[in-house]
Amino acid sequence: MSKKVLISGGAGFFGSHLTDFCIIKGKKVFSIDLPNSSLKNLIQYTDGKIHFPLEKKLKAFNIPIQIPTTNKNFVFLECDLNNADLIEKIIKKIKPDYIFHFAAQPSVIPSWEDPVATIETNVIGTINIFEPIKKYKIQTRVIVACSSAEYGTTTSLNRPLKETDPLLPIHPYGISKVATELLSRQYFINFGIEVINLRFFNQTGPRRKGDATADFISKVAKIELGLIEPLIEVGNLNHYRDFTGIKDSLKAIWLAATKGTPGETYNICSGRKIQIRQILNIALKFSSKKIKVIENVPDKLRKTDEDIILGDNSKIKNDLDWDVTIPIEETLKDMYDYWIDYYKKYGI
Repeated sequence: MSKKVLISGGAGFFGSHLTDFCIIKGKKVFSIDLPNSSLKNLIQYTDGKIHFPLEKKLKAFNIPIQIPTTNKNFVFLECDLNNADLIEKIIKKIKPDYIFHFAAQPSVIPSWEDPVATIETNVIGTINIFEPIKKYKIQTRVIVACSSAEYGTTTSLNRPLKETDPLLPIHPYGISKVATELLSRQYFINFGIEVINLRFFNQTGPRRKGDATADFISKVAKIELGLIEPLIEVGNLNHYRDFTGIKDSLKAIWLAATKGTPGETYNICSGRKIQIRQILNIALKFSSKKIKVIENVPDKLRKTDEDIILGDNSKIKNDLDWDVTIPIEETLKDMYDYWIDYYKKYGI
C-alpha cells in the first residue's frame, strides 16, 4: 500500500513541486490550501484550469471543497488553516504517513501590513495541524517549513548561520516562524510527535512568485514577449542572499522526511552568497530587449532588511549526505523558460 502524504499549502511554490515529487515516487498525495486559491501551479492536474466555480467542485465531508483532478493519486481539498474543525476531520480521516506543513503567510511586507493575520495563519494554523495528531494519536511524521528570517539580527555575526545560533527576528513574519518552530518542538518533546523543522533560506525556481528572483525573471519574460514596457522597478540591489534551487531543495526535504532525526532542525541553504544585483544581471541577459532598471523604488523597499543572509548547511550535509548540485544560473534559466511558456499559453 502506497504511503499517504498530506501537504498544507499545496497550491503554492513548495507545495506544488512537492506534489509532483511525491506522485512520481508513487505516493498518494492529499493537498490543502485556501478556498478559491489560484491553481496556476497545479494545472498539470486540473486539465489546465486555474479556477473552479462552486458548482464544479466535488463534495468532501459533505461540503463542496474538493477540486476535480486528473490524477487518481492526487486529492486537492480547500481548507483554511484557521478552520480547525475541518483540518481535524481531514487529518483524522486520511491518517497520513507524512505531513508537510508548508502553508503560511510567507512574506515580510504583508506581515507588517497585517501582523494579526500573519500570526493567526502561521502560529494558530500550526497548532491546528498538530492538535488532531495529538488527539487521535496518529502515527505520522511532520516536516515543518521554517525560515532563515528567524535569525534576524543574528546576521550581524558576519558568518554563515548555524542552527544553534540565536533567533532574533526583526519583523512579524520572522517572529511567527520562530513561534512555529518552537511549537513544533513542543509537540515533539511533550507528545512524542515526530517533527522535523527545515529552516529554509532563499528558495527559488519555476512557479516562484513574490520574491526578487521571481519578480525579475517574470518581468523579463513579459518584456521579451512584448506584454509590458521594457522597464523594471526594483528595491535595494546591494544585499546578499543565499539561494537554493527547488530541485536541490526537494531532495533535501525528502531526505529530511525519510532519514532526518525527529526533533532536529536543519538549515536548507546553499552556503553561498550572491548579490541581488547579480541575480538581476543574469535575468536581463535572457532577453534580447534593452531594459531600463530603476533602483530603490519606495514600495519595493522593506522597513528593515539584513545586508547579508548566508547559511551554514554543514549539518544536513554531514547527517543526511545532501549537497547543492544545480548552479543558480541553471535555476534562473528554468524559471525564465517556465514564464515564457506560461505567458504564451495564458497571457498575463
